[in-house]
Amino acid sequence: MKLYVCWGTFNIPARRHPCRDALDALKAAGHDPEVVKAYGFGGFPNALNATSGRREVKQLTGQSWVPVLVTDEGEAIHDSDKIIAWAAAHPAADSGRVGAADGH
Repeated sequence: MKLYVCWGTFNIPARRHPCRDALDALKAAGHDPEVVKAYGFGGFPNALNATSGRREVKQLTGQSWVPVLVTDEGEAIHDSDKIIAWAAAHPAADSGRVGAADGH
């Protein structure tokens, strides 16, 4: 599973950051996605979004905005609200189980 984000998953004072919200929701559901930084800005023309992360996002979704989640099944989900909803509906198989990591 991959989560494409902008510069990072930091907190912004006085408002929420969509990339951070998506990552927090995935982690709360027991997922540990590979975080891919897609530098640039979704509103820039394609020539200014020439980073590999933005090119991958464009290829996956037809647009350049992040966050974008690519599930283990290859489904691309764009928009933090949709990613948050997906995480709530798809908790990790072993999340919440006591001893899942050590086989107990």
